Amino acid sequence: MSDIVLSASVRQNLLSLQATADLLATTQNRLATGKKVNSALDNPTNYFTAANLDSRASDINNLLDGIGNGVQVLQAANTGITSLQKLIDSAKSVANQALQTNVGYTKSTAVSAALPNVTAANLLATAGGSASTVAGTTQTNNNTISYTAAAAAPGTPLNNNHLGAYQSVAVPGSVVLNDNTTTAVGITGATKLAGVAGAASDNLSTNFTALDTLTVNGTSIAFNSGSGTTGSATAGTLSIDITTGDVQDVIDAIDAISGGAAATFNAGAITLNTGTTSDLTLAGTALAKLGLSAATTPRTNAAPTPAAITATTQIAGVATPSSDALPTAFTTADTIVVNGQTLSFHSGGGNTGTAGAGNLSIDITSGTVQQVLTAINAYSGGTSAIDPTTGAITLSTGTTADLITSGSGLAKLGLIAGTTPRTATPVTGAPIDNTTTLTGGVGTNSLTTAFNTGDTIVVNGKTISFNSGAGNTGTAAAGNLSIDITTSTVADVLGAIDAYSGGSGSAVVSGRATLVASTAANLVISGSGLAKIGLVAGTTPASTAATTGLNGLTLTIGSTGGGTPTNITFGTGANQVSTLDQLNAALSANNLQASVSTTGQINLTTTNDAASSNIAVIGGTATDPGNAFAGVTVVGTSADATSQATRAGLVAQYNNIIDQIRTTSQDASFNGVNLLAGDQLKLVFNETGKSTLNIAGTALDPAGLGLGMLVKGTDFIDNASTNKILSALNSAGSFLRSQASTLGSNLSIVQIRQDFSKNLINVLQTGSANLTVADTNEEAANSQALATRQSIAVSALALANQSQQSVLQLLRQ
Repeated sequence: MSDIVLSASVRQNLLSLQATADLLATTQNRLATGKKVNSALDNPTNYFTAANLDSRASDINNLLDGIGNGVQVLQAANTGITSLQKLIDSAKSVANQALQTNVGYTKSTAVSAALPNVTAANLLATAGGSASTVAGTTQTNNNTISYTAAAAAPGTPLNNNHLGAYQSVAVPGSVVLNDNTTTAVGITGATKLAGVAGAASDNLSTNFTALDTLTVNGTSIAFNSGSGTTGSATAGTLSIDITTGDVQDVIDAIDAISGGAAATFNAGAITLNTGTTSDLTLAGTALAKLGLSAATTPRTNAAPTPAAITATTQIAGVATPSSDALPTAFTTADTIVVNGQTLSFHSGGGNTGTAGAGNLSIDITSGTVQQVLTAINAYSGGTSAIDPTTGAITLSTGTTADLITSGSGLAKLGLIAGTTPRTATPVTGAPIDNTTTLTGGVGTNSLTTAFNTGDTIVVNGKTISFNSGAGNTGTAAAGNLSIDITTSTVADVLGAIDAYSGGSGSAVVSGRATLVASTAANLVISGSGLAKIGLVAGTTPASTAATTGLNGLTLTIGSTGGGTPTNITFGTGANQVSTLDQLNAALSANNLQASVSTTGQINLTTTNDAASSNIAVIGGTATDPGNAFAGVTVVGTSADATSQATRAGLVAQYNNIIDQIRTTSQDASFNGVNLLAGDQLKLVFNETGKSTLNIAGTALDPAGLGLGMLVKGTDFIDNASTNKILSALNSAGSFLRSQASTLGSNLSIVQIRQDFSKNLINVLQTGSANLTVADTNEEAANSQALATRQSIAVSALALANQSQQSVLQLLRQ
């Protein structure tokens, strides 16, 4: 081929044809494969990137099978748990049938001795015994006078210090003539303050100067020469120009400041008037030039209208047209003494102290008549009133004391010192009671014949003495008790007699002192004090003791059927037992119950929950000799064959269900993995093996659920044993629900990751295709263009060979 020589045009066309053929081959390859990158030669970067994406997508796709298997393992476990839950419910149904079956036992019992008068409402009742008493004669107390309140004589009528309205007062001056040299006449308002005297002049005969002064009620009026009149009279800034001002200007200023009526002129004499809001005070050098004098002229009051004092009248205050105070004011030196307690007065700071403490002091700057009367009432226990027409005050006594008053303050209220007795009415004394005092005056709840310090009461050879004011001393135990007659009551004396005799319950009943002898000895009394409480000396036989009951005794019972041991104290105190309901409440925690027979026997039995158990050991003081539960015998329980056979059949049913629980948990596997048998499921979510989920299984066979096979004659024999099994079943059901929740959570996670992997594979494959897939439309167009181009190139090559063909033709010729 090297010997062949081609022309330049032929060679150029040949090369173009070869290039076109190569492009056409490439395009046809892309159309055939559907890819624009078929090898690393096409585009190394896209080729290897796409290969990597395809490889990762393939790896993740391979993991999807494992994830799908994991989903099935979880669903198999969930199906198993659902079945186990139904089996648990079936087992519960069997246990509930056992609860509804006859107990199957004759219960264990223990019966107390008969207790007379014991009922369900009162387990403490006792029988027998009698109190030996001695009652004195009925006595009446010393309250033989009934007191009612009495009013004192009304006080002097009082009007307050309210004055009439203020009236204006005239202030006349002397006659002043003007400076007319022909005929001087009295000045008028038009008369000038300064000017030259002449035949026709009308000026003050003594001219004002700029140095003159005039003060009205403390406000100054000034004067100037030639500066004009300026300022305001009421503001205290007025300055009158004497070269232009006249007498009327000065008078108007005085009236404006004083508030008085307009001044008048009478033949040259000026008459001013005070205002009604203040007196008129004048001063200054200008006054004399107007015929006026420096002085203070007070207002006057119109005749006042009398107004009676009221509760709100102040006890001290200045008289004005608007005042409402006593005509004679209280001072800090005044006092009012009521039944020995002193009411004082002070100035400022408000009222201090209290009537109850006897140290009340009323502030005269703010105090009212009512406050004084309220204090008097508090001290006297009485009432008071003010006559609204005359203002006269009337005081009243209380019912507990007479009214005794004194002090300088009384007269200022129109009252006088003195004593006003209560009204006393004789009555029959009331029967004495436990609170009747040993001494006291007429009208009190005291003994008619008072005790004195020489009295004694002797009880079973021991002497009770009496004293006056020393308080109760000594003790009954020591036999040297002395009772204070000024503070003690009949109950104190009867209590002392009980303390000496050993008896109890001595008291006053319907006015009669009644003593109760002890059960240990006769009651022997004497002494001068007996007659004063209506008793006489003598001997009373001892009381008879009552039959011992349960009050104060204890009862203990050991744990019965797994219950809480019982520890009971009979009585009416806190946490003690006195009724059948209280007893049953105390026994319930120990699987026991009680009933009371018609003969007063207390019958203890086991409850249905512990029907197979015997009552445990009974103890406490109630079992002591002579007491209700002394020598009590516990009758043991005995089984009922028919009922126990029924319960045994239920045990067999229950055990069959337990077997099904075991096999169900064993069968809940998938592909060799059983989460209910404690297997572990490991799922891998990415190609590197770093994203994993470990799901630990739990053994949910009977042992794992805390359940076991039952034994005939041991389980389901009574309600207590059945309730234990029900409790275990409830716990197993709760555990299964918890496991189901855990499996559901894990299944949700696995399904989410499964969907994620599928979506990620699609993303990776799409990304790879975007890098390598050819555009078939573009490549088809390229193929057509290249075919056309190839055809053109062949034609061009043919044309390039024509010259050589011409030479060949010449050679042939």
